[in-house]
Amino acid sequence: MPTPDLPKGAKRISVMAWIEDAFGGIVFVRQVNGARRWALPGGKVKTGESLLNALRREVREEIGVQIATAIPLDILDRPRAKNLTILYRVQLKPGELRPRPGEIEKIVIRRRLPTGSSEAAAYFWRRVQQRLDLFARVV
Repeated sequence: MPTPDLPKGAKRISVMAWIEDAFGGIVFVRQVNGARRWALPGGKVKTGESLLNALRREVREEIGVQIATAIPLDILDRPRAKNLTILYRVQLKPGELRPRPGEIEKIVIRRRLPTGSSEAAAYFWRRVQQRLDLFARVV
């Protein structure tokens, strides 16, 4: 789907958080509006905003907890959608996960990809699982 209001060749930049609990569960959120698909916490980077500041803002807004550390993990380039999404492996500061009213309907922690997940969440899920499988073969 083409993205309006972008100069020719430009892409919107998004950031997403891969947040894993001690048992291998991953944090997913479902938005109140739009397609209401399950997604990893994150969103669009505002003009003039650094990638890490955008990630901090989006995670805090969506699940109510601050980031302790964030390390780039993967990239999804979607030329037709004019979007580039950067996935970060994130560790959170202590706190309670709370969905933002009016934006996030629900937060879940799952060890499997939820049915009805976004394209980006499914892509990153497959990529991380492939890496874990390769690591298991080496060990």
